[in-house]
Amino acid sequence: MPKRSAKPKLGRLEKLDPTDYWQTQADFQQWLTDEETLELLGESVGLGFSLTADQPVEGYTLLTEDNTAATVLVSAHLDALTAADLGLLLTWAAAEDAAIVLWVAPEFSAEAVLTVDWLNQTSEITFLGLTVDLWRIGKAAMAANFIPTCGAVEDDGETQDEEDEADPPPDAMLPEDPPREPEPEPLSELQQENLDFWTGLCDRMDRRGTLVKPGSPATAATMGFAIARAGFRLNTILDRDHGSLYTELLLSGIDAQPHFHLLAQEREAIADQVGVPLIWDGAGDDACMVACTLAEVELDNRDRWPDYQAWFCDCLERFYEAFFDRIKRVDAAAYQPLPRSRRESYGETLILPEQARG
Repeated sequence: MPKRSAKPKLGRLEKLDPTDYWQTQADFQQWLTDEETLELLGESVGLGFSLTADQPVEGYTLLTEDNTAATVLVSAHLDALTAADLGLLLTWAAAEDAAIVLWVAPEFSAEAVLTVDWLNQTSEITFLGLTVDLWRIGKAAMAANFIPTCGAVEDDGETQDEEDEADPPPDAMLPEDPPREPEPEPLSELQQENLDFWTGLCDRMDRRGTLVKPGSPATAATMGFAIARAGFRLNTILDRDHGSLYTELLLSGIDAQPHFHLLAQEREAIADQVGVPLIWDGAGDDACMVACTLAEVELDNRDRWPDYQAWFCDCLERFYEAFFDRIKRVDAAAYQPLPRSRRESYGETLILPEQARG
């Protein structure tokens, strides 16, 4: 008898209220600056987006459309939209000279739909309203989805509204059932193990009520957490090759080096506040990190996982408390590079080689 191929276990799909995941407006807006979120947002409207350097901005997010370099303004709301919200949206769009305006909310009233459609038809600015759906698959993972609801995005000279209104050819036959999406690839043993570990960490963080907001558990060996502003991210890392765990603050982008050296000027105060030995690695041009590590771990032993998850939770809180306010106020323009000879000497005492991680 032929052996049946392994298939992933199917879970129950449950729609959630966005406020079950994003507790505050700031959380929701910060989520929009994540790289994965920008990719999802771009796919939903057929465009590519990148964060601008002018971040953060209270109330909205500024993006750049990859093909045209046009300014894109994104404003997100957790609560019901009001006329005052629309007024602020138009004020912000005018101040930033935005070419595209994306308005994101859990739902749009009939009046809001009418207004966004009218703005899109009568203005040279492209307006688009998108709803965001939040789903949970079983107990392990959540997924978000953007759905264009009103307005239009240009695509090859034709708007989405025009495409929707275009009559199909007379002989066109509509399928009785929509095509089924392909089944997801089953998780490997290692991916499932990562997912189980991060799910346990997120559960612990939820129970503990930590300041660090956990996202969806990942299948990779690294899981990220937002902190303060774009260009900074907290990561937790499972290094199976070296039997180690890492908690790190990752600095990325063109200002990574200035931000790193400005923070490093306070390294002694930061070390005292964090209370654990820190690795400062500024060797990368556009990626630097500050990390702590736990060595000689046994990730194959699931009985030890609660101890490791507690270590991650504790380190994340220490990093968040030590770095959050500093990240908020650090200004790359204030960085004055040292002369080369002094910089090399400074680096020898400060920057440690990055250790290989899995």
